Amino acid sequence: MWLKRNGHHEEPTLVLSGGGSMGALQTGILRVLVRRGFRPSSIVGTSVGALNAAFLAFHPGEIGVEMLADVWRSLEDERYIRVNPVRFALRLLARRRYLFNNDFMRGLIADHTVIDEFSATEIPLYITATDLETGRKHVFHEGSVSEAVLASTAIPGVFSPVEIDGRSYVDGGVIANLDLDTAVELGAKDILAIDLSHCFGRPDPASVMDVITRTVDIVHRDRVERDIRRLGADNRITLVQPLVERGPAVGDLSQVSQLLEQGEALAESIVDDFFDEKGRLRPGVFAEKLSIPAGEAVPP
Repeated sequence: MWLKRNGHHEEPTLVLSGGGSMGALQTGILRVLVRRGFRPSSIVGTSVGALNAAFLAFHPGEIGVEMLADVWRSLEDERYIRVNPVRFALRLLARRRYLFNNDFMRGLIADHTVIDEFSATEIPLYITATDLETGRKHVFHEGSVSEAVLASTAIPGVFSPVEIDGRSYVDGGVIANLDLDTAVELGAKDILAIDLSHCFGRPDPASVMDVITRTVDIVHRDRVERDIRRLGADNRITLVQPLVERGPAVGDLSQVSQLLEQGEALAESIVDDFFDEKGRLRPGVFAEKLSIPAGEAVPP
């Protein structure tokens, strides 16, 4: 069991970053950790990391993480950002606040939610979103989990902002794609973070979406590096960081099975390095390069 190996009473706080389709890769890593007895004391999630975090908070054991993997596999023939050129142009002309509705994500959450309340989770859950009016981070810990996840995954300008209690929220990745600050504020002594900020680093973007994705990835990388320098001196942070040289686009789910397998293989290869001689999590960045075929283009 992880607790025995860790040698102290309190488990780490788990922090899961956003990363679109790479949430499947993150799930593959989680499968290995959970099989080894990992059960975090609390979970902080942003964007697709909020989706994974919510599922794990409700179902923290091996059965739960396998159910999460099955959810990802069921999406393999989907693409949650579906581009129709005519509708795209009309929405731009209409000056709407978003290009796509979030019916897909709303349906996905509804299909796998039984008791939709933070108070019902087995592990304390914190979901990071961005308040569209103030531009500040908002961390949800009460009320509807599904609405909080929708807010955290609402990519600004792409998906509709989510209104909760009279305020509009968008993707938490705008402020904190890997929300280490919240974990520290919760009093976490040890933090295990899975960061997907190095998964869309195409140096030769071939489309407008590639350029946007590459730009966002650069911003997220810089924020994570600065946060690690700022927080790492006073906190024990174990950062797992897949380095994907090539891979599917942020909204392309056609490679889910391979992403799950790659995440699992990565975790198996480096998980033993996470521990020091006393069995405690070893602070530091644990990175490994992965090359994942981009797959076939998905027609609009």
